[in-house]
Amino acid sequence: MRGARIHSHVFGGSFETGLRAALSASNLELDTSVISWVNNVRLDLNLIAVLEAIMLERNVTRAASSLSMSQPAVSNALRRARKLTKDQLFLKTATGVQPTSRMVTMWPELHRSLTAIRASFTPEDFDPVSDATSFRIAVTDSLAMEGVSAITLKLQAASPRARVAFAVHTHGSSLEGIDRGTLDCAVGMFASLPRDVHVQSLRTDHYVCVMRSGHELTQSLTLDQFTAAAHVLATPSGLELGLVDGWLSLTGRTRTIVAVVNHFADALRIVAQSDLLTCVPLGFFNGPWRAIADERRLVVRDLPFETEKLLYKLIWHERLHTHPAHQWFRSLVGDVCGSPFDGSPIEDAASAAQA
Repeated sequence: MRGARIHSHVFGGSFETGLRAALSASNLELDTSVISWVNNVRLDLNLIAVLEAIMLERNVTRAASSLSMSQPAVSNALRRARKLTKDQLFLKTATGVQPTSRMVTMWPELHRSLTAIRASFTPEDFDPVSDATSFRIAVTDSLAMEGVSAITLKLQAASPRARVAFAVHTHGSSLEGIDRGTLDCAVGMFASLPRDVHVQSLRTDHYVCVMRSGHELTQSLTLDQFTAAAHVLATPSGLELGLVDGWLSLTGRTRTIVAVVNHFADALRIVAQSDLLTCVPLGFFNGPWRAIADERRLVVRDLPFETEKLLYKLIWHERLHTHPAHQWFRSLVGDVCGSPFDGSPIEDAASAAQA
């Protein structure tokens, strides 16, 4: 499709009519400002594809690679888009580019439109062996250490021409990515979701307290001892309170947090060399960290207050709900993340971890 221009006669009428038809089939609406732009510039769909790639990659070189185009060709397309819109669209940064406010405003409708047009030409059947589809996903930290590699290896084995790109997960960034279209799906713990987002439950887990072997609290851990101890909090958002603090507040108590890190693995490394405590999902401890935990002689104890189970979920937007390739990829992600990586039920592993 490189170099091809898609004009109004392709749809048997105006481009607007054809575009509206494609969007209607996907239950989407088109902003009137996009319609005006489309009708006035005899839109080159490849130009939109270039803008989409730059927006997703935030780097012209990576965008060119993802499109199998040369960097000069992508830069030339960007110059044309800037001339058409009378806006810079992207500004250079130390690591690539960032969108202007105009591009941010245009992006949701442009991406949804291109997705709908692609879907209208997508075969009903998906062949993972021959199709070269790119997938974008965010995976929560407690599953990412093992899930990222497992998803990648399973994808490459089943679909050697496919490509997957992983993004850092936080509750807010993943929901924003799903809404904007910069993510195809995300795995995390989502308390509430917009109406246009679909959800699949994957697995349950629960938090436990971890300390080094030889810690004075290994023999018993009461609520008073828990709150009196110093803690490391692991949270990708960097906020100074986590789920455990919310549950603890229901008892009228707080704990002393002396360090906030972004990854559970970092928290466990700190705990292994100090008298600090940390709280992690038991599935994380029993999965990729189990061998390291045994080597460093970390000890797990139940939390001395009532908590709720964690429910991991896979979410995606309505616009990709019936897309064959993405249905297939979500099934793969569900297989990988839907059960503990060590193959044993999480709840059954608790007693073994505390032995």
